[in-house]
Amino acid sequence: MTSVRDTATQDAAPRLRGPITARAWRRTLAVSLAFWTVLATVPNLLDLAAPWRAFTAGLSIPGAGVLYSLSAQHHHAAGSVAVHALVLVVGIAALGGALWKRRIVASLLVVVAAAALVWAVLIAPAVLTVAGHIAGFLIVAALSLWAFMFRAIARSDYVTLPAIVITTAILGALLTHSTEGHPLPLAWISWAAPCVAIAATLSIVVREQFRHRAAYRVGKQREQYLAQRRTERHQPVRTAPLPLRHRALPTVTEASVDQLRLHRYLTSLAMQPLDSWDGFDDDGPGPLQQYRYQLNAIGWALSMFGYSHAPAYLGAPHQAQLDLFARMQDPRVWGYWYRQNLLGNWDFRLRRADPIDVPQNIMFTGYLNLQLAMFRQATGDDRFEHTEAFRFERPPQAATDYHHCAINDIVLRNFGSELCLWACEPVPVGRGRTHGLVFPYCNAVAAAGVAVLDALNGTRHAADLAARLRHRLATEFTAADGDIIAFLVSGAGLSARGFRGPASTAAIAAFVSPLLPELAWRAWEILRHEWLDTDAYLIPTSGGREAPTAADWGSGAPTNAEPLAAGLLLAQESGEPESWATLWAEASRQLRFAPDPRQPGVWSFERASVHANGMLGLGGLGRPYALTDMMTVPRPAAWTRGPRIVAVPYPAVLVAKAVTDGAGLDAVFRQGHQPGRFTVRIDQLVPQREYAVLGGIDAIVRADDRGRADLTIDLADRAAITVRPTW
Repeated sequence: MTSVRDTATQDAAPRLRGPITARAWRRTLAVSLAFWTVLATVPNLLDLAAPWRAFTAGLSIPGAGVLYSLSAQHHHAAGSVAVHALVLVVGIAALGGALWKRRIVASLLVVVAAAALVWAVLIAPAVLTVAGHIAGFLIVAALSLWAFMFRAIARSDYVTLPAIVITTAILGALLTHSTEGHPLPLAWISWAAPCVAIAATLSIVVREQFRHRAAYRVGKQREQYLAQRRTERHQPVRTAPLPLRHRALPTVTEASVDQLRLHRYLTSLAMQPLDSWDGFDDDGPGPLQQYRYQLNAIGWALSMFGYSHAPAYLGAPHQAQLDLFARMQDPRVWGYWYRQNLLGNWDFRLRRADPIDVPQNIMFTGYLNLQLAMFRQATGDDRFEHTEAFRFERPPQAATDYHHCAINDIVLRNFGSELCLWACEPVPVGRGRTHGLVFPYCNAVAAAGVAVLDALNGTRHAADLAARLRHRLATEFTAADGDIIAFLVSGAGLSARGFRGPASTAAIAAFVSPLLPELAWRAWEILRHEWLDTDAYLIPTSGGREAPTAADWGSGAPTNAEPLAAGLLLAQESGEPESWATLWAEASRQLRFAPDPRQPGVWSFERASVHANGMLGLGGLGRPYALTDMMTVPRPAAWTRGPRIVAVPYPAVLVAKAVTDGAGLDAVFRQGHQPGRFTVRIDQLVPQREYAVLGGIDAIVRADDRGRADLTIDLADRAAITVRPTW
């Protein structure tokens, strides 16, 4: 573990697992091996009947009981032949469907298999029987794999897999009972199945040790490189979070043409009617292909743009943000938690649906917390802070209402767990139902939300959290090569150690760079050294398979969309403008940043999902150190009380810059469609006071009784406007 370990322990060889995870893993391993040992020995010790042996075999390996039930006395009755033929037909259809992307190969296999099936039915019913049992076993194994990958892991459904295993084990017992008195040539499966399960488990343990040693060698090489870079750049080791900078004034820059183009795409997507989801990616079978992640990413990107370039502009982007929060309350977005809690926690009695006040739903609570905090930093709108404006209602249960501060308090409470990091998807382990799949990425997002709210409120919760977060990341979640693993199953000690890499570590580090500056520096140096300097980033799938969070969330495609987005954000927060420009150019090439023919002036990354476009916006619509400033600098009072742009004829007029010093306003406008004369409305002026306008049609404007004034501008391509009180 090299990327986030304290310097005092860097010389010690890292362990495969941290103490908490190792303790849980030893318990899980002992229980599993004991269970399979019992299944292998008890049937012989108790001299159990054949159906019970088939049942225990089916519990060891799904479908093994079906193999066990194969009788040497093959049944030639029409009913038996029909049943076995039907099983084979199902297997052939499933195989053809699985290979349908390669239609020629799939078609040939189906034709050959169908011909063989007809031959077996007419000529060799004994072969048909054997093939039917083998096909039944393979179908059960495939169903179990599907239930594990796409129900348990992807949907936190821990009911379907046990149901398949137990049901098919019973089926194997019933089939065996039906062959009573006949020889069973595969009776050895009753002890072989649990032995295979034990051997497979032990082989995984051995393989992990070999991979750990290989990762350790990579980690030593990385440490040598990082030590060299630290000497060259005189980079000190930084373990303390950056302090709040109360006297700092955030920089506001002018957005580029490309930034405005992508901003328009995200804004138009968010502003469509609330009952329409046109343009959004549909919910998919994977755990990441969900509406909520798209809404989060778009909201983060819009806030990043507003904070970096236009903190004195509300207008259409502000309404787009409010619409995103309205969508977050749609049951289609958050209602998944009811099912996850029901099937993942086995909460059949209470059947709770509240998605916020729970210890296993960080991917909603933590993500929403960051979205709310960034929105307030960018706009100064605090409407969600103390008014219970968020309502989550799922009939027939009572509605739950929350405000931002309450959501943040729940996030902080959940960080108080033993691992510090808390779970996304639940796992029914332990009495308290607090365990689950723990993703460092999600926890980095949640920690960033706490830090942004700290900057706004002057609190220090994130600084107190940073030390515990750094320690747990180092001891429990960091592999021997220094990369952070994708996730682990708390309470069980299982970990997805094979899914990691420089890009996924960079995605985590980017969100917490002010809190864990040493991690951010190391992550950037490794990403630059191994992905950028080697030109690996030029290969379209070079960063898309290393972790579940590296592939495109919205489509599951193994593109570089998410890794490029992570690289952009980390380069931005590391103060690397040249690398940032390189990554943006490559993202534009690989993912085809192109105009929408239906909406002039709207550009998006065509080969990326909506979520990936939002994340590319988070890393691409800002300016250097924007997220760091959000997390360490309070929003200036002048930004909240000073003049601001509240309405432009959007999208005919685009705001590339808008900032106030509390008395005046500086703005830059870009044309959206074509040149023309336009009216811009400003508010929060001093009522009845005259203001000098530089760059407008009228040299002087007077604020009305409500502190509003309309400016007229001629806009050909770009227009810079300055508004100052005449005093």
